[in-house]
Amino acid sequence: MKLLSDLPHNARNVFIIEPMWAVFAGMIFFYAPLYMKEIGLNEVQMGVVNTFSLFVAFLCHLLAAPITNRLGRKKTTLIFDIISWTIPLLLWAVARNFWYFFIGYAVNSFSRIVFVSWTCLVMEDSEVSKRVKIFGVTYLFSYAPGLFTPITGLLIPRFGVIPTMRVLYFFGMISITIMFFIRNKLVLETQAGMELMEKHSGLSVLQSLKSYMKTVAGVRRNKNIILISLIYIFTSFIYSMNFFQVLFINEYLGFSADKVSLVPGLVAVINIFMYVFILPKLNRYRDEKTLAGFLTVCAVGSLMLLFTPKGNLPALLVTTSIIAIGNFITQIYRDTIFMNNLGKHDKADVYSALQTLTTLICIPSGFIAGFFYDISPLLPFLTIFLLFVATILVSFLLLHSAKKDYMTSSI
Repeated sequence: MKLLSDLPHNARNVFIIEPMWAVFAGMIFFYAPLYMKEIGLNEVQMGVVNTFSLFVAFLCHLLAAPITNRLGRKKTTLIFDIISWTIPLLLWAVARNFWYFFIGYAVNSFSRIVFVSWTCLVMEDSEVSKRVKIFGVTYLFSYAPGLFTPITGLLIPRFGVIPTMRVLYFFGMISITIMFFIRNKLVLETQAGMELMEKHSGLSVLQSLKSYMKTVAGVRRNKNIILISLIYIFTSFIYSMNFFQVLFINEYLGFSADKVSLVPGLVAVINIFMYVFILPKLNRYRDEKTLAGFLTVCAVGSLMLLFTPKGNLPALLVTTSIIAIGNFITQIYRDTIFMNNLGKHDKADVYSALQTLTTLICIPSGFIAGFFYDISPLLPFLTIFLLFVATILVSFLLLHSAKKDYMTSSI
């Protein structure tokens, strides 16, 4: 596969089998809020589920780096993928009330440990020049499942939301669990992972935590890491608040389930186009400049959503296209800039620390979004626009700082 042929061993093998999960992800998660509502949850309860899951995720992030360094990237990914996906998918498949989702999303939060180990697994042992492409493929696979969302949109009117989602959750559980074991067989432990496993094997859990804190404290003087971390936190808060977008499109803008399903499909097509035709051309610009530019695109798209006419499908598709373009490139360059500012053995520790802080700050985002949506469906998305404006300001500070560092190093 030409798309993956020049990627490092781990990244290539991880992505080859990703469709075993991506197909079901596209058919399931876009409709999760509608499924929860059909089961009987209201917007505030959905916000509580989201908020509590973020609290558990915060606790998981505290342990992510020590666990990943002690067990290794490969073993950590297998164990916690099974815990955080196989079990919740089964719970959601048989859900009867609020508590199934409350417990399911809490257990699913253990995936935050995997988020650190998996990222290290595909990113370590790779050349710096390949990281934009690796993150590009990562987010391509994150959004590509949207191509399959219209299938669910066709099934729901015929069989109903609840029966359709139950079947998809169940078969998704089977497919992804098989994928975990195949992936574990194909990938190799990274060089940094082996070195850190050896280092931490002789340390107690407390000593591992102390080592983690020492590494994290060492980067606090790096202005670029502080600024890109702020951008990461802002954008993560925004994406958490965006949980209610499908309800906004369905209930406020008045689009049926089959029309709503066109949105993730369109987003997937646009992201494929961006990856193939636009991403390769962006390497002529500074990474920080590209990030600032596409954060601006995100802000424009979020503002347009507020003024999308009800029932106007072309206007909705144009708006979601602009949002998709902005989000896709923003996430790629945000993550690339962050990783490129870290040392060889710092990635798990500092990335875990960022995830911990981000999750702590994002804990109230679900409740805030649900509370705001209950007041007015427009309010969460107005907040998102304002947060994007603040993020753009930080991105220009990062661009200035990076230019200053480049000029200093060139002297």
